[in-house]
Formats: sequence, structure tokens, C-alpha cells
Amino acid sequence: MKNNIIMKSMNKFFAICLGAILVLSSCETAELDLTTNPNALDPAQADADFFLNAIQEDFAGWSHTIGNIGSDLTRITYLYGRVYAQAYDPGDFNGTWSDAYQVMLEDIRLLNILAESRPYALGMGEVMEAYIYLTLVDYFGDVPQADALKGGDGVLNPLKTAGVDVYAHAIGKLDAAIANFTTGGGAPANDFFYKGDATKWIKAANSLKMQAYWNTEDITAYNAIKVSGNYISTPADDFQFQWGTSPNQPDTRHPDYRNSYRPTGGSAYMSNWMMNTMLQGAKPEAEEQGIPDPRLLYYYYRQVESTPGFDLSEANEEVLECGVPGYFNPYGEGNLFCSPGRGYWGRDHGNDNGTPPDTFFRTLHGVYPAGGKYDDRTFKSQVNGAGAGGAGITPIMLSSWMHFMNAYVAGVGSAEATTETVAGISDSLDKVSGFAGSAPMDATTVTNYKDAFVSAWTRPGVTDAEKANLWAKQYWISLMGNGSNAYNSYRKTGLPTDLQPNIEPNPGAFPLSMWYPNNFVTRNQSTDQKANLVQAVFWNTSTPSLK
Repeated sequence: MKNNIIMKSMNKFFAICLGAILVLSSCETAELDLTTNPNALDPAQADADFFLNAIQEDFAGWSHTIGNIGSDLTRITYLYGRVYAQAYDPGDFNGTWSDAYQVMLEDIRLLNILAESRPYALGMGEVMEAYIYLTLVDYFGDVPQADALKGGDGVLNPLKTAGVDVYAHAIGKLDAAIANFTTGGGAPANDFFYKGDATKWIKAANSLKMQAYWNTEDITAYNAIKVSGNYISTPADDFQFQWGTSPNQPDTRHPDYRNSYRPTGGSAYMSNWMMNTMLQGAKPEAEEQGIPDPRLLYYYYRQVESTPGFDLSEANEEVLECGVPGYFNPYGEGNLFCSPGRGYWGRDHGNDNGTPPDTFFRTLHGVYPAGGKYDDRTFKSQVNGAGAGGAGITPIMLSSWMHFMNAYVAGVGSAEATTETVAGISDSLDKVSGFAGSAPMDATTVTNYKDAFVSAWTRPGVTDAEKANLWAKQYWISLMGNGSNAYNSYRKTGLPTDLQPNIEPNPGAFPLSMWYPNNFVTRNQSTDQKANLVQAVFWNTSTPSLK
């Protein structure tokens, strides 16, 4: 995408929908019975374009927020919490739940009235509705759908719909969206995803169907779309939301940028496991040290050149206590603990220690996907306005992800899996290189990295289990920015098998689903809270060992 076009669209968008945000946003709302929101707009107060502006922005923020849960659990990002059942409280999901039902799904319901004769606009709403319902099932299991949004009909305590039926409803919505986009006409003034290109929306809808079929192992249906070729297979068709750079209200910057680039320094910690995995990189045959992942400099920005207690540098107990010589390592000597070194400064999975004065030292979100700063090895503290100013993206479905799913369906031992896995790596590298005006990747470095991966993948005696781990790590690296698919993949496959364990020796069972939101349980007489988090969602019938 071209930045000037994006920014013109974003500026116009936020000017148009400021009023919508003030009226429609309800991240902390206490209205939780899924009835009509009396504070929201109704069809007499706005037109379809106005609703679509708000829905698209809310959808991007919601996808990012819920995707962070999957990222945290799978070590793509850092999880704060030694005990899995306590890492997230039921109240933590109140905003996610109410934003889904009372904001976006309710607005889509009203959009359907306003855009009755505008197929393109209807199709956009249907794709977003489908994604919302699919994702709710993926995280929570059975959720209201058949009875949802019927407060006007007297349904004040909507029953949960079986997850398999919610999936069927969502796939039906995607089919309806494809039909509407095929009919064409009625594109909105602002299509922030595909700029009025119905063919790309159709590919996005088909790709979301393929993801659903991948989860449910409906390989016949999956391959039928794959053979058609009418899905996201190149970065040009990627389904993503572009954020802006304004720090004012409404704040249009990428949410992760807001956490890393502040006057008081960085707020979020990066995942030691992910940084270390990328630092170790692709390993050629018979090599102990791999070629570092070229995406590393784009995903993370180091504010310091060396990490205290590592890299032969002096320890500093005040800012990084675990770097002090002799500090207890719960993982044992030789395993990743405290820091990968080389200036990468994050936290281990589950670490719930307090916050030392390290905000201007810890590693920050980089230029991709958060719109931060490219790691040009200047090693300087960063504040608001640095790098790309927050002009990052929230990915919903990318071509690289589709290639990795294709590889898994084909079977990691097949020739097709080799081709598809390398295609996934290539698409991800191409997407990240030069992102948001940053420096392009060195062509030789990229070639060497891919060659090293192929060498590891095809070396004599390599097992399918080893290939599966290589596949999973590359898939997860490409998922930076939205970890929902990683959470799905991990529960389904148990890959990769060598994840860093929780820093707590007895963290409890890995969550197979999330607590129902407190607002749903306390305000809805038809439901009770789960007894535990080992209740699997309907499609998760495998039982891999999870850390």
C-alpha cells in the first residue's frame, strides 16, 4: 500500500468517525445483557457509510486486543502470570465481549437495514461478523448467536449456541458476503481494508473459510477453495488494517506503539522466547549457530547495545535482577533465561515480577507491525514520535499464513509442504522488508537465511517431527501482530514442542479456552461460569502435550 493514499484515507476516516467513536465505543461498558444499546445510534441517526467507518475501526482494535491473548499464551509476546488460570480474570474480557456484541455486531445489524440495497457494504459487514463469531468460539467455546441481539424481541438472557453451529453461521455469512461482492455495487466512501476492490474481499472471505476448515479438519472443503486459487496467496491481497500517526483524540496510532513509545519510556516487555528463536535463526546442516532471522531488526528495537549480566557486560541488579551472577535459573543451566543477550531485553514466559526502572532500556516494539522504529543499531532510548510514528498494521489474514496452513494440510513430509513453507517465509520476509519506510532487507542476507532453512528442512535423516517444529516456528514468526491463529494452532497440533515453559514450575494446565466474561455470567441468568480452563472448544479434539 502507498503511504500517501493510506494517510489520506485514515485522516478522512478519523475526521468522519470521531463522533462515532464517542458514541459507539464501549470498552468498559457495563451494559451486558446483549440487548439493544440505548446509547448507540439507530438507523434514523446515521447512514451506512457512517456505520461502516465505526465498524471497521472497532473491528481492527478488537482483533488486535483479542489476538494479544493468543500471542501471550504462545510466547509470541510476553505473558504476565505464573498460574494460567489466574493470568486472565473473567473481568478482563468484559470489554472484548461487550465490544463484540453491543458495539460491532449491533452496528452490523443496523448496517444491514441501512445498506439493504448496497451489496458491497453488506458484504463487508458479513465478513467482519463472521470473523467475530469464529474468533469468539475459538477463545470461549459456545457463545450466544441464535438468540443474540434480540433484546427488542424480549430476549434478555440469550442462550449460548453450540460452537459448531456458530461456526456454521459464520461460514454462511462468508458465503453470503461472497455472493454480495460478486453482485457488486454500493461500495462505501471509505473501505479501509481493500479500497473498493470486491475481488480482494472475496479472497479474504474464502481465506477465513479455509481457516475455519483448517481448525475443524474439513480438508475436503479446505482443498476445494485452495484448488480454485481464489484466496489470499500474495501479500498484495493481505487482509489488514492500517493505523495512522496522530496521538490526539482519537489516537490513530497502532496500539503496541502507544505502549512502547511514551514520554516515560516503554511499557510492554517483549517475549524472550520469540527474540531468542529469531536470534538463533535458521540453522544450516552441521552448524550450531544459525543465521539470525532478518525480520528481527524490524520486529524489535533495542534501546541498549548489551544486556546487563550478558554479552560480557556488568550486571545491574536494580534494572535486571536476574542477570546477576548466581541468580537462580528455574530452567537449568544452558537454557534460555532472563535475556537472549546482544541487547535484547525482555521477559520470560509467566514472569510476574514487579517493574524496575528499565523503561528506557528494555527492548521495544519495532517498525513491524507496530509502526515503531527499525533497529538501525543506534541503541538510543525512544519516546513518542520515533520511527514510523505508529503507522503500523493489524493483520487479520495474510498470504504467508495461508501458505503455512497449506503446508500443514499437505503433510510436512511432502514436496508440496516444502514449497508452501518456503513460500510462507518468502511472503513474510517480503512484507516486513522496508515496512513503513524502513530500510529494505539485504538481498544476500535474505537468500542466506532461506537457504539455511531449506538446508535444515532437507538435511539427510531429518524426521517429520523435526520438520513440524521448523514449520511451526516459522508460522508463528509470521503471526506477529495477531496471535489468534497461533493459539488455535498450538491447541490443535502441540507445535512447536520446545517452547519455553512457564517460569512457574507448576503453572496448572494450559488454557484450552478462556473464562467467560464476568459481565456475561453475572448479567445473564441462562449461563454459569466455567469450572476450569481445560474445557476445549468443539473443534479441538486432539490432546497434545501443552506447556
